Amino acid sequence: MTSFFRSIPFVVFVMLCMWSAQALASEWLVSRTTKQVLFTVDKKNWVPVVGGMTIPNSSWISTGPRGRVELERGVEKVSFGPKTLAAIFTENGLFSRETRVVQQKGEIALDIEKRSRPHTYVHTPFLAAVVKGTSFTVTVTAKAASVSVEEGLVQVSSFTGGQSTNVGPGQQVTVDQAQNMSVAGLDEPPSVFSVEPVQASVPAVGQAAPVGAGLGLGSFGDRSSAGETSDSGSIGVSGERSEGGNTFGQQAAGRGNADDKNERGGGNGHGDNGNGNGSGGGNGDDDGDDGDDDD
Repeated sequence: MTSFFRSIPFVVFVMLCMWSAQALASEWLVSRTTKQVLFTVDKKNWVPVVGGMTIPNSSWISTGPRGRVELERGVEKVSFGPKTLAAIFTENGLFSRETRVVQQKGEIALDIEKRSRPHTYVHTPFLAAVVKGTSFTVTVTAKAASVSVEEGLVQVSSFTGGQSTNVGPGQQVTVDQAQNMSVAGLDEPPSVFSVEPVQASVPAVGQAAPVGAGLGLGSFGDRSSAGETSDSGSIGVSGERSEGGNTFGQQAAGRGNADDKNERGGGNGHGDNGNGNGSGGGNGDDDGDDGDDDD
């Protein structure tokens, strides 16, 4: 009995070590990057991304017109293309880890570790993807989102459209703003089946609320874990209308007005140097291409 009680501190120590290792594993390392890439943890202060740095958990990442960044975490990789706005959230359990990518705009390529259970989720304004482990690309525009699979299997669902499909290698699925799902494949398209309609957890660019808001539908998954919509439910990108929230993205002019499209910004513009505080309703010039595109 005495030896049993003596072993308890050692077991607790081992469990704490495992917990610490998982906590550290929630952060992503920048393996490659260009200029015009920023990240923020509070959606107010933007920090330039440089190679070799660690991106904190729950950070939003924004890339400019020629910005690209590749993140690594163990065997997993996530690559952001130009004009992309997305965040990565990781929740660690005692023996598990769950990753949620909230992508509002642009293109992200993911290479996810294979596991027996789904552990990675991608939320866009138009569709959601559930992943056990695979290589695939998610592209989001103002009017649609699509998923293309290179390896493995990804379950993709629309929100209020109530449709879902399992997308395999060489196959693609697209969901538009009207929640219409279309499928395609090199050999044959994936089959589509019905699921319960749900509410999106992230709004489309320029929209005040996500798909399904106000229709009495529940959110997809745990919205609080994504939890990164603005106070008014919209996150502005590159000077587009933010509906009273903060305007994120690449305002290359740094100073001047936040709105490069003569639309109502209604928030604070954050430039490539993180100090572009604009008035929102003016005629700021987003020249985006400052000629800096070095690795």
